[in-house]
Formats: sequence, structure tokens, C-alpha cells
Amino acid sequence: MSNDVNSNSVKRKLILFTAAGVALIILVAVIIVAVIGNKHKKQDGVKVDRGAVVLTADGTPVYENEFRFYASLVLDQENTAYALLTEEGIDRGATVKNAVLSFTKEYIFSLREAKAAGLELDEAERKEVLDSIAAEKTQFRAEDGSLDKGDSFFAHYYGLTEKQYTDFWLNWALIEKYNERKEAGADVSETNQQAAYEAFRQFLYGRECTVLSLDLSGLNEAKTNTVLTLARELEEQIRNGADMTALIEKHCDDEELRELKGIITVTEAMKTSFPELYAWATAAEDGALGTVVSKDAVYVVRAGKTQDFESLKNTDTMLEWTRLYIVDREADELVNSGKYSCTVDQGVFERIDLTELIETSMKNWHSYFTGLENGD
Repeated sequence: MSNDVNSNSVKRKLILFTAAGVALIILVAVIIVAVIGNKHKKQDGVKVDRGAVVLTADGTPVYENEFRFYASLVLDQENTAYALLTEEGIDRGATVKNAVLSFTKEYIFSLREAKAAGLELDEAERKEVLDSIAAEKTQFRAEDGSLDKGDSFFAHYYGLTEKQYTDFWLNWALIEKYNERKEAGADVSETNQQAAYEAFRQFLYGRECTVLSLDLSGLNEAKTNTVLTLARELEEQIRNGADMTALIEKHCDDEELRELKGIITVTEAMKTSFPELYAWATAAEDGALGTVVSKDAVYVVRAGKTQDFESLKNTDTMLEWTRLYIVDREADELVNSGKYSCTVDQGVFERIDLTELIETSMKNWHSYFTGLENGD
């Protein structure tokens, strides 16, 4: 179970990578990246068709194949996918293309700022990125091994040359290094904390709870009943004064919960992933104790106080979110400042068809959200 408020899975608004550093995305579970590559070409030495230049940002040309790759990154973020699936009347093609355009400008302009600040990756940082790419390539090594040479692997999965793909992730590592420096010096005044709280309210406002989780996945009826009986017994022990933290340490099946001593904040961001727990926590009063059953787990839960801005103000959690908010806000200001030029070839931009990519992504995201709702 992930505690969205306190974990490092805090995501940036346009491209959902971890704020702590580079995270090479394994996109297979959510979006079939081969759609943007040469999925039928397995021979060695595939020549990548970069296509026409879609836009030029501060002198850097962005080709069609790069634009499609950036589209796959934008589509890989859960908030974007949810909006595309649920908002009525939304023009998916135009929405995604405009989001990719914004991302591309933010990426290139931020890279310029990082380099202007004199930042470079040291050898260890470069090695971390290159090792991650090598590990990814090993993981995806498949079929008859013909994807191992030249640009074949990168063309097959991403529609990019090896240089395009490698340069992107090295650049992204540098941007993250720059963002970390900016976060360290961010203004975390109460005014900015309040603005950050409002911007990220779905991740911050909620009910503090202490949770003991017992796994039910894959159990037959008899074993399920045994676990449910244990949950009820543990609830009764807690009602009679037993130390819930000690019981969590002894019985909880969720390692992350044990590390957190069972203490999480149930927020709106958990509504889809943990609907039963969210419903109980939302309705519960302070101090309430209960057992919540879902398809894959049973939770013994004690409700704490509501977490709001006043309780979060000046805490490490609120300061972390505020730093993220400030860096995101400054990125928006940079894109709109006119400091760097950006020229879009409207003819090329308008003819780009992302339909197959979007439909594949939506199909996989729909299955993902449906699975969460069904407890799969």
C-alpha cells in the first residue's frame, strides 16, 4: 500500500517521473510502446525514420518520431489518462498533442536553464542512467535476439535511435538534478504552502488512519474465512486495549505499512485504488475502529484526525509538496516567459495522427481502472 502523501512517488504535472531522479518507464503494463516504433521490423540495423521537424525550441529541432515518443510519456501519467477517459466532450487528439507541445517546450527550456546554471552529470550519475538503459534493454530482449544490435531495439520499442533515447534520459537526469537544486532553495513561506495545499489537495486532505492489512488474494474460501476470523479477533484485542502497533508488526502482511507502523493518510487520491478503505475512512469519526473487507485484503482500521492545512502547515510533508509546487510553477512561468523561442510547423503538427497510440493507451488504462474498481 502506498501512502501518496509521504512517499517519493510524488509526480510532476506533465510527465510523471519520480522527483528523486530518473525513472526509466516500463510502459508495457499501461501503453504498448511498440505502437510508436517499427514493431514489424526485427532485422538488425533498422533505419529509423525521424520524420519531419514538428517544432524548433530555442534552436533545437524536434522530429516527428521524438514527438510521438513524448506523447507516450504524457499518456503514461494516470491523471491525464483518467481525464481523457472520463471528461465528456474532450477532443483526445487535440488535448494530447497540446500537452505534448507543452511538455516539449518545458523539457527543452528547463534543459537550457540547467546548463546555463553550470550543471553537468558526474560520471556516477551518467553511469546510473546508462546502466538503467542497459538493464531495460536486457529485460526486453526478446524474440530471436535480432533487437540487440544497432538501433533495432530502440526503433522497435520507441521509434527512436539509440542516441535519441539515451540523450533524452541523460538530459532528463540533468533536469532533475537542476530541479533538486531549485527545490532546496524554494520559498516555503506559509503563503506558498497554502497555494501548494490547494493545488495538491487530493493528495493531502484526508483522514489519518492506522491500518493493519491481511492479504486475501488467491485464497480459497476456507483460508479466506480463517483470515477474516483473525481480523475480527485482532479488532477485538485492540478494543480491549492491545497495542495496535505491536499487532501490526506481528501480523500485517504489507511490508510498507509495517515500516510506517500502519500510519497512513487516506486521501481522495486513494479513492480508486482502495475504494472500500476510502469509503470507511471518509465516513468514520475520530477514534473509530473497524474491519474493512475488499476483494484482495481485509483491513483493521483505526480512524485518526482529519488531515487539513492547519495540521500539515510547516511539516516535512507540506514543505516537500511546497517545493514541488514552486518548481512546477516556475517551469510554467519559464515556458510562458518568452525567454526562449519556439516555432511550430503547423502543417506538420496538424497532420500528426496519434489516434492509434491514444486508443491503445486508453484501452490499457480502461482495463487498469476497471481492475482497480473490481479489486483485481
